[in-house]
Amino acid sequence: MVPLCNKKKKKMAVKKTIAIVGATEKAGAEIAERFSFMPYRLLLVSNNEEELSELFREISKHNPTAEIDTIGCVKDGCWEADIIILAVAGCEEKHAAEMMKEVATQKIVVALSNAGVEQVLQHSKIVTVTGDLFSNEIFITGNDEAVNEEIVKIFNQAGYDTSTARRRLISINK
Repeated sequence: MVPLCNKKKKKMAVKKTIAIVGATEKAGAEIAERFSFMPYRLLLVSNNEEELSELFREISKHNPTAEIDTIGCVKDGCWEADIIILAVAGCEEKHAAEMMKEVATQKIVVALSNAGVEQVLQHSKIVTVTGDLFSNEIFITGNDEAVNEEIVKIFNQAGYDTSTARRRLISINK
């Protein structure tokens, strides 16, 4: 007979993974640098392997304890992520959304411009971050209040001054 233990089990904290698609772009690199000091695993996603390696080296130099991986495939990087940040140029956002559509269902997707992302990722939780990432003042909007608050918390931890607004859905009956 195996004795029963009466000890309470400690809950292990699970580290969330944040994929930054377009990590080598100016905004993506800024976010990656700031988020590297936070308690998240980062997946830096870019098709520019040389710049991605350089970004990884720079961040590792400033923060050797950062948990960072790099990947060249948008779909694979987003599959592994809990939260996805689209830091690509506005004109590329819809294309990036198409590449990750299969693996982004029910995931939080943070769009920096939201150029058609909602139409492509209809089953994702879209949050839009606008403002100036380099002056620290950003505005966060989305349809899900709990998701907005989670993203506000993350960006506040990274040193951003955030404001939130719940986007109102207006249905027009014809």
